[in-house]
Amino acid sequence: MRKNWLALACGVAVMPAMVHAQEAEQESAQERAWDIETEASYLLSRGNSESESIVGKVNAAHDGVNWRQTAKAEAVNTMSDNDDGEEERTAERYYASYKLDRKLTDNNYLFNVLTYDKDNFSGFQYQASYALGLGRRFLETPAHTLDLEAGPGYRVECLEPEDSYTGCDNKDESVIARFAGNYKWTISENASFRQAVSTEVGEDNTSVRSETSLTSKINDHFAMRLSHLVTRDSEVPDGTHNTDQETSVSLVYTF
Repeated sequence: MRKNWLALACGVAVMPAMVHAQEAEQESAQERAWDIETEASYLLSRGNSESESIVGKVNAAHDGVNWRQTAKAEAVNTMSDNDDGEEERTAERYYASYKLDRKLTDNNYLFNVLTYDKDNFSGFQYQASYALGLGRRFLETPAHTLDLEAGPGYRVECLEPEDSYTGCDNKDESVIARFAGNYKWTISENASFRQAVSTEVGEDNTSVRSETSLTSKINDHFAMRLSHLVTRDSEVPDGTHNTDQETSVSLVYTF
């Protein structure tokens, strides 16, 4: 049960005190060093099927004069009752990434990105990668932004052992080509749409991550978000599916 609440802690552990929230209201977007948001959702199902799902996410971004940084962390846990009425874990996933951009001229930039993905039901114990390359902001208006990126990288895919987050007795290492796109549409003052897609092309496996979200503000700090995440690996261990999908409705706190 402790693991199950780790996901919720990811979404709420960094929620600020009331004093900090009042101070944040006095700051403009230009004055804030970081934009940070926490996201949490909880789903309890009872009846023909019984399950308990918790999703927690943290997103942070800093856009300076010469450097731009983005970081995110995600945790998902689902507990369900099996045919014998016993509770068992049916989903457990942790994801983290950090990206550093060095701005150049004419909307070009150099990017560095590090990712770590541990999904205990994917057949991989973890997948980690690092890539660097060139990006360009092809579209920048008050309503729309579009970034596209491409560059080489390196990926490690671990199959064993099952109980480790970093060590690995059986792993595949490969050079990859990474391609990514990030689109944001500010629909109105209170609504926005985002689409982020990245793919890592390796010799034996090509992985894709696509995240679509629609956010509606409730007030200056709180919002509701509908998200759909699709991940796919072209080659996976026996007994696992190539594609995973997650849909969630979350409460978002921004400060």
